[in-house]
Amino acid sequence: MKRIAAPRALLRLWPRIRPFRKGLYIAGITMLLASAITLAFPLAVKYLLDAAFVHHDSSLLNRIALGLLTLFAIQAVLNYVQTYWLSATGERAVAGLRRELFGKLLEMPPGFFADRRTGELTSRLGTDIGLLQGVTSHQIAEFARQALALVGGVIMLFLLQWKLMLTTIGVVPIVVASGFFFGRRLKRITTGVQDQVAGATAVAEEAFSQIRVVQGFAQEPYERERYGTRITAVIDAALLRARSRALFFGMLTFTAFGGVTAVLWQGGRMVLDGHLTPGALVSFLLYTVTIAAAIGALTSSYGGIQESIGAAERVFQLLETTPS
Repeated sequence: MKRIAAPRALLRLWPRIRPFRKGLYIAGITMLLASAITLAFPLAVKYLLDAAFVHHDSSLLNRIALGLLTLFAIQAVLNYVQTYWLSATGERAVAGLRRELFGKLLEMPPGFFADRRTGELTSRLGTDIGLLQGVTSHQIAEFARQALALVGGVIMLFLLQWKLMLTTIGVVPIVVASGFFFGRRLKRITTGVQDQVAGATAVAEEAFSQIRVVQGFAQEPYERERYGTRITAVIDAALLRARSRALFFGMLTFTAFGGVTAVLWQGGRMVLDGHLTPGALVSFLLYTVTIAAAIGALTSSYGGIQESIGAAERVFQLLETTPS
C-alpha cells in the first residue's frame, strides 16, 4: 500500500462530507456570529465598569447589563445550532466512511486477509474511524473558532491599546512553536499506541476464533501471557503519550499566565499614571485571557488533529488498496 501524505489524508475526507455541506454552511455562519458576540463582551465590560466607577451612571449601567444578557441569550441559541449541525454532519460523514471501508474490505481477495490480522482490520473500522469522527464533528470547527478568537482579539487589543498588545503577543511565538513541536511528537506517539492496540485486539481475536484448539492443547497460559505482553506495550506507549501531553500543557500554562501577569503589571502602571481607565484595563485583560485561551485551544486542537492524521492515513491506505 502506498503512503498517503498527511495533508492529503485529511483532504480526502471532503468528498465524504460534501453531500452534507449545507449543515457546514449553517454551522459556519452561526460560528461567526457567536464569535462576534464573544469578542464584543470585553468591550461591553469596559463601558459597564466605567459607567459604575468613572461616570457613576446607574441608568447606563442597567442598560449595558441588560444588553449583555440579551447577547448571551442569542449566543446560546447560536451555539446550539452550530453544535447540532456539526455533530450531525460528522456522524453522517463518518457512517458513510465506515460503510465504504467495510465494503472495500469485503472486495479484497483471501490473500489480503492472510497477510493481515482480523483485529487490525476491525481496529481500523472502530478506533481509527472513531478518531476521524472527532475531527469532522468538532476538532476542525474548534480550531476555526479559536483562530477567529485569536485574530479578533489581537485586532481589538491593537485598537484599544497597542503598547499593551505588544506585551500580550510576545508569548505567541513561544506557544506556537511548542505547539508544532509537540503536535508532531503526539502524532508519532499516538500512531504507536494505535498499533499496539490493534496488535492486542488481533491476539485476542485469534485466541477466540481458535478457542477449541487453545483449550484442547491447554494453551490458555500461553495465550494469556501473549495478550498480557501486548497490553503492557499499550500501557507503555500510552504513558509516553501522557508524559508528552503533561509536559506540553504545563509549559503552556506557565507561558500563558506569565503573559497575563505582565499585562496586569504594565496596565496597572498605566492606570496609576492616568493613561488608562479601570474599565479599559479590565477589558484589555479579558481580551488577553481570550487570546491566551485561544492559543491554548489552538495548540490542543492541533495536537488532536495530528493524532487523527495517522488514523486517516491508515483508513485511506486501505481504501486505495487495489485488489489483486
